[in-house]
Amino acid sequence: VNNIIATVINIFSIVVGVVSVIMIIIGGFKYITSGGNDSNVAGAKNTILYAIIGIVIVALSQFIIRFVLTKVNQ
Repeated sequence: VNNIIATVINIFSIVVGVVSVIMIIIGGFKYITSGGNDSNVAGAKNTILYAIIGIVIVALSQFIIRFVLTKVNQ
């Protein structure tokens, strides 16, 4: 059961990581093409910020899940 849970969580983390990287690229593209418009620049910065927060959350959740699974297996 633990192996199945770990596999599902790893796949989910990979998907979320890929989506976050794509969102960073989209945010960078929006930032470059904003033309100096303040609202477009703010939207692009928020997109990049939220994508980075998503990557950090996924990384931290991996550590927490691995810690919990190792404690459950003991």
